Amino acid sequence: MIAGMHGSLFRRRIASLLAAGVMLAAALEVGTAPAQAASRPLAPNDVSILFPPPKSAADLTNLIAVSDLAGPTGSPQRLFSDADFTRFIANAESPEHPSVPDSGARHIQLPDAVKKIEAWFVAGIRIDPGAPGLSPDVIAQFGRQPQIRLIIQPVTNGPDGFKVHDTAGHLIFSFSLDADPPLGGCAPFPRFKPDDEAFKAIVRDVATLRDQLAAGDFGKVKVSTAGDLNVHPGLVGASAKAFRGALKTLLEKHLSPQRLNAMAVMGIAPPEPWIFVSMLRVPQAGLIAVPGPTLDGMHAAQMFSAIGERHVVPQPVTNNQNPITCRHAALQNPPLPQADRKGVSTSEFIDGNLPNSRIIEIVNAIADPKKSHFFNTDCVSCHTETAQPLARKIPNFTPLGVNRAVWPKEDWNVRNFGWFPSFLHGGPAAATITRRAAAETIEVVTFINSQLLNK
Repeated sequence: MIAGMHGSLFRRRIASLLAAGVMLAAALEVGTAPAQAASRPLAPNDVSILFPPPKSAADLTNLIAVSDLAGPTGSPQRLFSDADFTRFIANAESPEHPSVPDSGARHIQLPDAVKKIEAWFVAGIRIDPGAPGLSPDVIAQFGRQPQIRLIIQPVTNGPDGFKVHDTAGHLIFSFSLDADPPLGGCAPFPRFKPDDEAFKAIVRDVATLRDQLAAGDFGKVKVSTAGDLNVHPGLVGASAKAFRGALKTLLEKHLSPQRLNAMAVMGIAPPEPWIFVSMLRVPQAGLIAVPGPTLDGMHAAQMFSAIGERHVVPQPVTNNQNPITCRHAALQNPPLPQADRKGVSTSEFIDGNLPNSRIIEIVNAIADPKKSHFFNTDCVSCHTETAQPLARKIPNFTPLGVNRAVWPKEDWNVRNFGWFPSFLHGGPAAATITRRAAAETIEVVTFINSQLLNK
């Protein structure tokens, strides 16, 4: 009964957010522009674009190779430069500072073939007008940084056959003006100031692509992007190749190497565990592995293991039950003390024994972008809040806003938005989208439709 109540509350919240976005956007069309000139509200699939996982080498032609993404017009530099790719690989394999004591987390081990940029492909595109969150409380503490995030994954076709690797990266391109000073105790992180004029140009192009799909301009077939999050409908069937080309053009038009300010990686020490590392570009030092905001201020890597006595290492100390604050444990001196933090994490039930009602309370908090974000919730929690309850078959737990075809089917699937190759069952990689990704996307389309579209 309690689990059902919590699930119902969460569903009502998401439904109300979506309804609010549609109503605000409709009001915007009536009040500020002629009906024939205004763009219709965007849908979740317009801003969270998932490519179908490849099943053979022939499928790669409908994907975007990271090595093929060009930098600014006339520049010989790739969008993901050799120098940045080298740092990405180095931070993935050796994230901790030599002076940091061993936490017990293992290191990512990348095959040689994956250390070549030619192996990496775009699995997903996330268009977001405001990291780390869009609620007024988050913006008041952190500001708002518009981003385009590319989810990239390695795919190889060698002596061992065709393989989608159980590894993923995020390339985070930001659109910010000169930042506001940080709030007290939050340095070196300033409050982001959005470059909304640059980002509105992206929104207009996204709306144009949506309209072109609906008109049948790609592959002479009309495609609707409405409905729950799924593999993007324009990237399957007759429209796939042409729409893939249009997305590549959009990325190359709006992105540059100078906008690439943060990265993240998830990889394995085969066949498991899964290790998470975040990276940030800082003055002088360049791209560095960042200490986890919910860890101890020293360690950068967090591990999730299917075997062993402890499944989550190091154990996080989250802060998603306190009022939103820009204080945390990443690069701040001193870090937010653990005694001052109050929060929940999935490690509580992964490494413990909790009733279903409590598990639902935990994952509902983690899936809510108004409560939980990168700086107060650990990586493992955000990447397990959907798969773990599904694997436990908890009654009334439903990933609202996500098509059932892309629900994570295994408890060891740690993808939020990407391709999961099962190390247990084999077979083709599975397209995966979580409740957390859907909740973030609904927040994004609500904000874009009310604040940026047709403005």
